[in-house]
Amino acid sequence: MNKSRLSRCYLLLCLPVFAALVGLVWGRPASTTAAPSFGLGALEGRYVSAEYGYDISSVLANGAGVYPPIWFAATSLMQSDGEGHVCGESDGFYSLMSDGQIPGGNTGPTYFHGTYTVDVNGRVTISTCSDTAFCATRGACGSASKVQVGYLQSVLGNTLTTVEQAFGSPPNFEAGFLVHSRVWTRDPATPAPAPADSMEAAAARLR
Repeated sequence: MNKSRLSRCYLLLCLPVFAALVGLVWGRPASTTAAPSFGLGALEGRYVSAEYGYDISSVLANGAGVYPPIWFAATSLMQSDGEGHVCGESDGFYSLMSDGQIPGGNTGPTYFHGTYTVDVNGRVTISTCSDTAFCATRGACGSASKVQVGYLQSVLGNTLTTVEQAFGSPPNFEAGFLVHSRVWTRDPATPAPAPADSMEAAAARLR
């Protein structure tokens, strides 16, 4: 077999293979990554956070006087059962805006309980109110005193970033009480409470 005939044979053998490869490349659909779907169980376990913010109830815009906001620094522990309920406690320091009160007075611990929701995109809303002791109450608040909104970093639920608004009196306080930044971090080594557990039992096991 001479060289030209051999070349034609190779060409005839290679053309179908080459055409098949081209078809695979151009006919392949564009790759897509499915977005994760979040649920209540994505927020479960023991979470801690530290934050600073300001209390605008000191800014009396109703004519009684105008003062600078009162700054505070706080840290919190929150227990979530993965079924829509939270509880925990907070502690920190609060600027009392008077001589000899630097950095301020200790504010806690104070206790809270409430509920939360998680949408499919990982948006979390947490509504809480005061409690009588650490995780003494399981259930919704009659009237929430604080609301947080934020997002879970992933379906693993290890990090939650939120901002917070509080409601109360005097009337000028109704506009809100904003925390600049709150990042909740979950303890991955802490077992989450079983569905049948009460919040009290879960709290006792986690402390």
